[in-house]
Amino acid sequence: MRKIFTLIAVALASMNVTAQTESYKPINVSADGTITLAPEFANIVDESGNATNVADGKSIVTVNTANMTLEAVGGATIANKVDPEDPTANIGQDLVPGTLISEADHTYEIASVGSWNSIAWKNGNNKLDINDPEGTKLYFVMGTGNPYVKMFCEEVYRDDAPTGTYRAQYELYKPGMQTMPLVGLYYKFTPKVDGTLKVLVWANKGNRNTYVIDDVTKQAVSLTAEGYVNGKRANYTTPAIDPETGEQKLDNQGNPIYEQYQIFFTPEQIDSIHTDYIYSSYFRMLQANADATAAGTEPAYSEEKLAEEKAKCDENAELRKYVLSTGNQAFWGWITFKVEGGKSYWLFQDSSQVGFGGFEFKTGDDQPAGNDLNALVEATTPVDGATIVNLNAGEEYTMSAPITKANLTIAAPDGGTAKIKMEAGAAFAPNTDITLKNLNIDASAATNAVITLSESPIAGSINAEGGYYIINNVNIINCTINNAQQIINDNNVKYCVANMLIDNSIISLNASSKKTAIFFSQGFANNLSIKNSTVYSKGADQDYFVRYNNSGRCDRAGFESNSINYENCTFYNIAKEGQWGNYSGFAGRNTSYWKMTNNIFVDCGNAQIARRYLGGRANQATATFANNTYWFNGAPEDTGEYDGTGTALTTDPAFKDAANGDFTPTGEAQVAAKTGDPRWFSDDTSVRNFTSETEDINAPVYNLAGQRVAPTTKGLLIKNGKKFINR
Repeated sequence: MRKIFTLIAVALASMNVTAQTESYKPINVSADGTITLAPEFANIVDESGNATNVADGKSIVTVNTANMTLEAVGGATIANKVDPEDPTANIGQDLVPGTLISEADHTYEIASVGSWNSIAWKNGNNKLDINDPEGTKLYFVMGTGNPYVKMFCEEVYRDDAPTGTYRAQYELYKPGMQTMPLVGLYYKFTPKVDGTLKVLVWANKGNRNTYVIDDVTKQAVSLTAEGYVNGKRANYTTPAIDPETGEQKLDNQGNPIYEQYQIFFTPEQIDSIHTDYIYSSYFRMLQANADATAAGTEPAYSEEKLAEEKAKCDENAELRKYVLSTGNQAFWGWITFKVEGGKSYWLFQDSSQVGFGGFEFKTGDDQPAGNDLNALVEATTPVDGATIVNLNAGEEYTMSAPITKANLTIAAPDGGTAKIKMEAGAAFAPNTDITLKNLNIDASAATNAVITLSESPIAGSINAEGGYYIINNVNIINCTINNAQQIINDNNVKYCVANMLIDNSIISLNASSKKTAIFFSQGFANNLSIKNSTVYSKGADQDYFVRYNNSGRCDRAGFESNSINYENCTFYNIAKEGQWGNYSGFAGRNTSYWKMTNNIFVDCGNAQIARRYLGGRANQATATFANNTYWFNGAPEDTGEYDGTGTALTTDPAFKDAANGDFTPTGEAQVAAKTGDPRWFSDDTSVRNFTSETEDINAPVYNLAGQRVAPTTKGLLIKNGKKFINR
């Protein structure tokens, strides 16, 4: 399929001194939500959105940035004929047939065209972007016209009889043709320098070919796609509430209904969708043979038949490699491709329209010189006091020493992950805010906590009353952390982290000796929130999951309240013989808030999760519990008056394979309530594979019958627990 490459678009900041990013959006949205076209488009349309600059059947809109020229070219379509007696009747398009081309296909040359529809530029087909924390939308300018190389007309036949009505038919462009589609809707990008171009598009027909054509070679360039496909939605964890009853809605079978969310597909997932769809018949045949082998019967299909079917699929894969999605569904998202300065690149869909939402053009070399993360961080220039380091999805970086840069964000692009391998002396060592996002961190060799706060706090950050050095935010978002000694350690400095968030992440602890996972020996985290995440231990036990200095209290650090929240999380084998929490400064105070909902705890906290969570204070009015599972050594925990809500699920969640990191609940109560980390209920296996360990390139290879085979074996195979096709 397509070469995987994704533009770094977490922020408009350079990765090295030679790269810079410029962007353009064709739609403006004011603070009150008013949507208008950008001046380049607005200046050439009337009140109806119809182009006023039409010449030779085209409307050309030119956009210039420092290093990019864009020509957006809209085309007209042939108007329909109108029956004066019945204006709603379909009597074909307003064209006159000429010389017969093919009697069998009922096609003719076009003698003349009576009238054309207006060329329009309008806003439409906007889409909510779930990856935007502000919940904003993707906005598009919509043009008109299908790109084509040649147009002719076809007489419409019904019941094998001519109707006397005609409609336009087109010869579509194919890569390699020397004549470009000079009519219809297309976008022509001409960069001044080399770089990487990321274009936001709406494709009306996701199963039509979407091309980016090199104007010199006339060949389609390699691109990647990521974004949303119409109709692809999934269950979420938020109950759908009936406005009349205030209760959760139920389907016709009495099952609870949850709110839906749009699925964002990464480039890898888009390619996986293509592979699964195109090779589905071949996969079914391989599976049938594997089932037959397991049952001790003869294979259903011979090797010759398998080879024949695979050849058909390979041919189909070649034909469909420029398709953005399967099915006749619209696509909203980004396509990314490399460009060379001085060349032009044509973007269009062969038989439909492409909406345009803007572009980001990153000039220069988007790859850092080497993958030394420490050097990359040091080479990144802060912008407005913040250091934003954008990593390439799929790349692996080495981290050899503490990273101390101020107000630091290290992230891969949304929908992808970058790998970081921590060496013995490595740690993220901030004394200010830090965000880790979309990362797969291998901490196997690290001797420190993944986040080890700096031993050199900023003097100006100290809280005068309590003497705490304040860090506003520590965030771990969409990350996999493997084999960590600890998650965070305050390095014996009196820090107060105002807000610490772990969201949509999976963390495995593999300490060499008993350690606390979240450890503040001198300070505390004022607000700790862990949600939609999985944390489990593979090594030495923890004495505590969370431990603060007992003097830690909100008012002593200048805050009015503090909180500890666990929502929709899965915990396994954490502090099995230890304590879940120790922070007596929080316990029993009406300024302390606790929320523990929809979690699964298995063999954690010495069967005293609820008690230790509340610091040993029962019946706290500021505590919220709901739908938690406390399962320890094969029995439910007695929560006493700590979680006295009566909502606890008291049956075994029965993880599918906890020993190997699969925490999919199979217990009836947990499945019905969908508690724990939502990833384990996702039908999208790539979401669940997002949490896997770093893959071993030397791992053994198996066929579908579970038999180990040579790495050169052809067909559908399994490696590192994943199916793949070896051609």
